[in-house]
Amino acid sequence: MLFRGKKEIYIYVLLLFLCRYLYYFEHGNQHITSSVIQGLIELIMTEMQSEHVSQDSLVDTFLANTLRYVRFQKQKGDDMAERYAAIEV
Repeated sequence: MLFRGKKEIYIYVLLLFLCRYLYYFEHGNQHITSSVIQGLIELIMTEMQSEHVSQDSLVDTFLANTLRYVRFQKQKGDDMAERYAAIEV
């Protein structure tokens, strides 16, 4: 079973939104700002803590990989790194 409950499905959908928002953020959509990204990351983290999602779940792996990507973008040292600088992970 991929998900252990409805809450994990909800968190998974939030992660899908985060990935989509990151795409639009990188492509210059003015409505998707670093504060929007930050707020979504914080919401996901809060939901995961309140649900006590196990570390071996699909959702946890998806989040870890997405945050790793954000960290990578912050360290690149180019224009993209400047865009990602305000996002704390």
